[in-house]
Amino acid sequence: MREILISACVYGDRVRWNGSHKKDDDIKVWALSNGFRLTPVCPEDELLGTPRQPIRMYYGTTIQANVGHLDVYEDLDEKCANIINRHPDAVGFIGIARSPSCGVSVGVKNLGKTIKAPMHIHADFPTTEISSMKSQKNRDMFLQRIEKYINLSSNN
Repeated sequence: MREILISACVYGDRVRWNGSHKKDDDIKVWALSNGFRLTPVCPEDELLGTPRQPIRMYYGTTIQANVGHLDVYEDLDEKCANIINRHPDAVGFIGIARSPSCGVSVGVKNLGKTIKAPMHIHADFPTTEISSMKSQKNRDMFLQRIEKYINLSSNN
């Protein structure tokens, strides 16, 4: 069974900053019916534990991920890279919107634009967010991207 990493809060683990989750059982059914094993990951929980203060993205002279007055962006970035490296057989990642570690498009105060969160930056396989996996069309497109990735990887 092929592995897709998924934000642990979407999987149903209580790892959000306040100990809650954003469980989505439909994605589990989709994964199983397409021959995938979902592996929950949470860089923020691994780095800071749960519960924790929320991380706020900010731009001064560099991008920062502030927990209170402490900038943890470099540590968060390193943790995301570490998680991906621990899963060399992963073929995809499903994150969650606005997460500083797992969002495709994360707002950064004072930057004037959004950035990709580190889980998406470090992944060489297809990534998406759970919000875009709500429609069959988007699920099919993600599946096609994964199949293309698998085919290209096996040819190298």
